[in-house]
Amino acid sequence: MEQILTVGQMRYAEKRSDELGVSLAKLMDNAGEALGRYVLKCCISNGIHSCLILTGKGNNGGDGFVAARFLAASGVKTTVLLCCGEPGTELAKNAYSRLDKSVLVTQDINAALENTGIIVDCVFGTGFHGALGDGIKALFKRANSCEAVRIACDIPSGCNAQSGQADPDSFKADATVTFHRKKLGMLLSPSRYHCGEIHTADIGIPELTGGETDFPVTLCPKGIAGTLLPERIPYGHKGTFGRLTAVCGSESYLGAARLSVSGALRTGVGLCELLSVQKVTDLTCTALPECIYTPLEADENGFLLASNAQRIIEKTKTSQCLLIGCGLGHTAETERLVAELAESSNCPVVIDADGINSLAANIDVLQKKKSDVILTPHLKELSRLCGCELSKVLDDPLGCAQQLSQKYGVTVLAKSSESLAVSPDGCAVIRSGNTALSKGGSGDVLAGITASLTAQGCKPFEACIAASDILGGTAELLCEGASPRGLLASDIVTALPQYLKALEDN
Repeated sequence: MEQILTVGQMRYAEKRSDELGVSLAKLMDNAGEALGRYVLKCCISNGIHSCLILTGKGNNGGDGFVAARFLAASGVKTTVLLCCGEPGTELAKNAYSRLDKSVLVTQDINAALENTGIIVDCVFGTGFHGALGDGIKALFKRANSCEAVRIACDIPSGCNAQSGQADPDSFKADATVTFHRKKLGMLLSPSRYHCGEIHTADIGIPELTGGETDFPVTLCPKGIAGTLLPERIPYGHKGTFGRLTAVCGSESYLGAARLSVSGALRTGVGLCELLSVQKVTDLTCTALPECIYTPLEADENGFLLASNAQRIIEKTKTSQCLLIGCGLGHTAETERLVAELAESSNCPVVIDADGINSLAANIDVLQKKKSDVILTPHLKELSRLCGCELSKVLDDPLGCAQQLSQKYGVTVLAKSSESLAVSPDGCAVIRSGNTALSKGGSGDVLAGITASLTAQGCKPFEACIAASDILGGTAELLCEGASPRGLLASDIVTALPQYLKALEDN
């Protein structure tokens, strides 16, 4: 897996580099020259003789000034457009002062955009957050519509290097030259769709400088689940491959339990028992006879009662995983039920959907848990678990998931267009999947797969990575011959064996 960095980790790496003798000024020179070399390569390969560099007031603009000097010395007609006026940081001022007279410096947007073959964005860097100003928006709209090659320096301006959020009018690059390591936000939506092809340039930062690797963040290649699947010995039997107990469903949500246990069985768990309200077990058993069914006590509205807790806890003594939440509903009784199960389960627990919503009110019970716990929230559910506004999670999904994971000693699978598997010791970014998964039921299938892999012996962090990759990879496989618009979560379940076979063959 490829190591990537958060914004804070990159700042630490630069600071530590300066302390070790590779100065910030030297890093800027190296970054600007690396950018310039990539632009020159594009000029040569495309027969382009002119280049426009858009610069801001900060150090990203300083990188652009160094690149401009390099390109002009290499014979490229180079223009610098001061988009925010003259530079404001000492490093950028120094780089600006060294520009050769052969570089045309202007603040005339109309003249600068005429007849240029390459546009290089050096306006804002990895520290950008918020929204673009009206003037920059107008500039980028014009730049994005030009028939020119567009290259971004470090990250396209308007994109948040931590959260992946992006102003809709952010610079739209054909390629991005980033420095030292890829940054987390450029791998997350919607920013990833502004970056184009990402090229990582070595700028001389010493390796393993310490703080940037204390909490490693890695990018998972697609198909990584093939290396994480639990061993399937040829002489195994149903007891060999784990027993899963699932507490899912209610009369208000009849299908979620079936999707979750189907996903579990289709990914290899030996035995799966569904404990639910009578109506759910009756309906599900006709479609899925391979599962074991145990009806539980329900209230007058068809939601499970907390009085079922001890019966379920007894089941966990002979199970390898307990799945809670898919279609469970959220009542005062489910809050008490989930809290007791999370605290007292004798086997690892996967909590999803309404299990998460029910847990949020009593989340401190996780401090007293007896077994590993995996939480699989989407971002709104993550905000509930963290007790904060959704906006805070959107600003820093990794930071929120990391805080939750480390506070309670749990593994968090934060689900979005790209998923973050977060343990107390690190994070993995999983980018498998497509919009076929943007339908109700996909999360239920994912929870079932995660629980199935856990029951078969995967460690929680690896189970989250593998499950997310399997769900996304199956969706991609189906979309080779079908539109994502028309696929259902149940189609994903049916295709799981086909994708697993592809993983095993590789």
